[in-house]
Amino acid sequence: MLWIIKKSDIMAIHVLSEEVINKIAAGEVIERPASVIKELMENSIDANSNYLEIDVKNYGKDLIRVSDNGSGMARDDALLSVQRHATSKIANADDLFSISTLGFRGEALASIAAVSRTIILTKRHDADEGTKIEIEGGNLLSSSSIGTAKGTTIEVHNLFFNTPARMKFLKQDSIELKAIADVVTRYALLYSNVAFRLTHNGHNLLSTASTPDLINNLSSVYGKDAARQMIKIDFQDNAAEIHGYISKPSLLKNDRSYQSFYVNGRYVKDDTITQALYDAFHSLLFVNKHPLALLSIKLNPDSIDVNVHPSKAIIKFSQPVKVYQSVFNAIRTALRENSLITDYEVREENTPLAKFNTMASNQNTIEQKAPAISSMQIPFAGSNLNSMPPMQDSPNSVQPSSLITTNEIQNTLLNTKETEAVLSELSTSSPAAEAVLLSKLPAMKILGQIAKTYFLAEADNGLLLIDQHVVQERAFYEKFMEQMMHNSVAVQNLITPAVIEFTPAEYAVVSSNLELMSSLGFQIEEFGLNTFILRTVPSVFGRIQAKELLQALLEELSTGEKTSIEKLKESIITRMACRASIKGGDDCSIPQFISMLKELDKCAMPWTCPHGRPIIIKFSRDEIEKMFRRKN
Repeated sequence: MLWIIKKSDIMAIHVLSEEVINKIAAGEVIERPASVIKELMENSIDANSNYLEIDVKNYGKDLIRVSDNGSGMARDDALLSVQRHATSKIANADDLFSISTLGFRGEALASIAAVSRTIILTKRHDADEGTKIEIEGGNLLSSSSIGTAKGTTIEVHNLFFNTPARMKFLKQDSIELKAIADVVTRYALLYSNVAFRLTHNGHNLLSTASTPDLINNLSSVYGKDAARQMIKIDFQDNAAEIHGYISKPSLLKNDRSYQSFYVNGRYVKDDTITQALYDAFHSLLFVNKHPLALLSIKLNPDSIDVNVHPSKAIIKFSQPVKVYQSVFNAIRTALRENSLITDYEVREENTPLAKFNTMASNQNTIEQKAPAISSMQIPFAGSNLNSMPPMQDSPNSVQPSSLITTNEIQNTLLNTKETEAVLSELSTSSPAAEAVLLSKLPAMKILGQIAKTYFLAEADNGLLLIDQHVVQERAFYEKFMEQMMHNSVAVQNLITPAVIEFTPAEYAVVSSNLELMSSLGFQIEEFGLNTFILRTVPSVFGRIQAKELLQALLEELSTGEKTSIEKLKESIITRMACRASIKGGDDCSIPQFISMLKELDKCAMPWTCPHGRPIIIKFSRDEIEKMFRRKN
C-alpha cells in the first residue's frame, strides 16, 4: 500500500514539548528491556561496582531491578541524574573524543524514567542515610531520605506504560529474554572483577564470581569443555593492546553469537575486527562454521569515536587499517604459538592484511567505516573466495544449462516412454551402472557420484544431475510434516540421555518453548543451572546427533519472528531436515543413494527441496550435442 502525505497533514513549524522530546530521546536509547539493563549496568560498572544483581520479571516488561555496591549518589546528585544530559563523565564537547567511561551522554536515566515508573535507591559509602526517588513518565513524584544499602538500586516498573505503541515492536517473549541474557553475558565475560547475577521470575540464569582471569567466566558461561579448547591471547604493538581468548579450530559454532569484541571496555559490533578474525583463521574453518572469540582491545581513546550511534555499540576508528593489523597479528601469533598454523611467514602481497590495506586505501577517507563483511568475503576451508577469477564470457565458451523449474522438470522428465521399456533400454546401454525403477521420478540408471555432492544418472534421452543433499532433505521434510499433521510425531529414546549445558541466552529460548519442543518430539527436563537433560528426539531423522537437531531447533526459535505456531513449526522442520540430511562432500554409496531416491519418490513434491531449490537438473541429448558442437 502506498501512503500519501497530504498537505493538510503537514503542520506549521513549532517547538516540541518537553514531554515529546523526552519520549523521542527514550526511543533512541531504550528500544527494549535489554536496552534498559545495558544502560544501568554500564552506570554501575562506571561506579566501580564489584557486584551486580539483575532481577527481571515478565521478560522485563513488569520489572527490571539492577542493584550494585558502587560509589552511590548524594541526594542532590540523585535528583539531577534523572534530568536530560546530566552527567558526571564529561565536561565539554572536546571530552567526546576522549571517552574512558561506558556512559557519558547523560541520557540513560532520563530516557528510562520517561517511559516507565522508576524508583532509585542510592547511598554513598561515606553517608549515614540514603535517598529514595520516585518518577513516573518523567515526572518526579517524591524524594525522601531512607535507610538502604551502600551503592545504588534502580527499579524500572511497567516499561513503556505510557507509550503502548512501542510495545508492539517488541519481539516474542523468549527473544526479549534472550536479548537480556545476552547483554548481561557480554559484560560478565569481560568484567571478571565483577560478580554478576541474573534472575528471571526468580530463576537463576547467570551467576559469575569475581575472578582475576577471563577463562573462569568463559567456563561459567560456555561450559568447561569449551573453556579447555580456548587459546589465550596477550598481544601488544604500537597501536593496540589485545587480550582475550579464541577457540581452537576443533571448537566451532554455527553462528557468530559466541564472538564478543570490546574496545576500551565497551562491547562493540565492528566489521573491521570481525574481518581480521576470519582472515586470521584463513584456511582453518569449515564452511558456515565460526570460531568463538573474546577479544578486549585497548586503544588510545582519541583514536575512536563512540558517539556515532545511540546504542554506543557501533564505533568509528580513525585508523581502521592499524586496528585490523593488530587484531590479525594477535590472532595469528596465538595460532602459531599453539602449533595450529605453519604458514605464518608468507609473501606480504598475498596476505589478507595486504588486501585489507588495498581496500582501505581505495576509500575516500581513512575515517570511513571499514568494508562490510559478506559471506563471500570470508575465506573458508582452505579456499580464498576473493582470489577466484570471475567467469569470463567468450564466443567459444559453453554456458551451463540453467536451473529448471518444477513445471519444466515435470514436463521434461515425466513425458518419457513406458517406464519398463525405458528401464530395459538403460540396462543394456550401461551394464556397469545400476538401474532404478521409480513411479513419480523417471526411470534412470545411476552412473556414479561427482565431487561427493552430486549423482550422475542416465535417463531416456539425456543425463540427470541429482543433488544428494536435497534428495534426503525433501524426504525428511515430508515425513515429519505428515506426522505433524496427524499429531503423531514418532520419537526415539536416547539410550543415554544427553546432558546439555546452554548459555544464559540459549536457556532463555529453551525454557520459554518447552511445550513447543515437546510437540516436536524433544522431551527435555531442567537439570541444574542452565542445564537440561534431553531424553527423546524425533525418530524420522534416524541416527542424527541429538545435539545437532536441538541446535537447529534453537536457531529457528532464535530468529524472533512473530508468526503463527503452524508456520513456526514448518520453519523448524525445514531447518532440522536440512541439518539432518547428508551434506555435499559426504561419502554416499550408490545403494545408499538408491534407497534415498526411493524415499524421495514417495513424496508429494519430489522436484524441489523445502527451500525451493531444484533436486534434479536434466541435460537433454540435444543440449549435450550442442555443447560438443554436433548440432547448431
